[in-house]
Amino acid sequence: MGTFLQARRAHRAVAVAADQSAAAAGDLWNAIVGAGSEPLAGSFAEAVQDTAPVEHAALLASDDVAAAYAFERLWACLPALPPRASPFELRGVARERWAAFDAQARRTEHLAGGFGWDVSAAWTHARDVELAHGDLHQVERIARLAGRMYAALRGARASRVHGVPAEVYSVEQGNDVSRLLPAEQVLLMEPVLETVVLERIASRRAAQYAVQGEAKKSKGPLVIALDESGSMHAARNEWAKAATVALCRVAFDEKRPVAVVHYSTSAVVQAIKPGDTEAVLRMVRHFLGGGTAIGLALGMAVQQVRQLAQRGHQGADIILVTDGVDGDQAAQEAALREGLALGVRLWTVAIECEVAETSPLRAKAAQYVRLGGAELAKGESVSLCVFRRT
Repeated sequence: MGTFLQARRAHRAVAVAADQSAAAAGDLWNAIVGAGSEPLAGSFAEAVQDTAPVEHAALLASDDVAAAYAFERLWACLPALPPRASPFELRGVARERWAAFDAQARRTEHLAGGFGWDVSAAWTHARDVELAHGDLHQVERIARLAGRMYAALRGARASRVHGVPAEVYSVEQGNDVSRLLPAEQVLLMEPVLETVVLERIASRRAAQYAVQGEAKKSKGPLVIALDESGSMHAARNEWAKAATVALCRVAFDEKRPVAVVHYSTSAVVQAIKPGDTEAVLRMVRHFLGGGTAIGLALGMAVQQVRQLAQRGHQGADIILVTDGVDGDQAAQEAALREGLALGVRLWTVAIECEVAETSPLRAKAAQYVRLGGAELAKGESVSLCVFRRT
């Protein structure tokens, strides 16, 4: 934790307060972070120190961004204090401010956990949303859903066997060498028994993992096309943004590049890199509104695939999220032809709408999933969008 002088240099709220009264500001800062000498008896700083929530003591002592947030809220109430407020009155005011801090701390914990941020980044971005008069409650809801989705995706990957490109659910007989059980693989290494195992493989009697689904063995880039038309509001938008956060986190774990195409009747491309917390927040809060132009979005997504391939990132997947069809099938067909020529796999997620079986968005998709309203609040629903189910 920095000293008061360091906080004065690093945080505008502390600097402004120090210009008004350096002694009072220093006492309040030290009371918040639990440093320095005891505050003056009967002072507001003493009331702040006495009522400071124990459960946040470690946070306040170790994270100066959180401490600066508390300082700004507590300092702001000084002008409204009665001229000769009693210690009881001062403690009452301090408790109210600490209650507000506690609520913010819990929201920030959800941001950190759901988005995979460290505590300082979560506090900083929570403050950014407030300063921009944004909806922090919505960002928190997205973070909490994203956290559940990320856990679901990591759990799904944990159920897979290394080298087997699908989800294992049993054991069967067959001739797929890539899915042989370890016991069979060991026997293949024994010269005396190798012929026996090869014979079982040839006759489709070798013991192998039974899998359901298909998944790409290579882990190429991920391009996510997000519908931000006017109808993609509330739960639909929150699901789409949470899914994008969760998929980004998994992609970053696997060293996969990610690009997001925000689209309505226009399209905006955003690259998101590991550790770029500001980019994640911009993606979550971005919303275009207006109509829908899926062909345009797919064209932009394919362009991103091509650019990523030029930088050595091959085998991209495109995940298209939409809650409606725009009717411009020709533009969709053209974009998909270009994408398929590049080896792109399309994953279409229809939110509270049904895409016709004859539509290229469904007919040419490696995976098509329709999500209803009840599924939009479930973290497990994201798994449907990246794993084929039988």
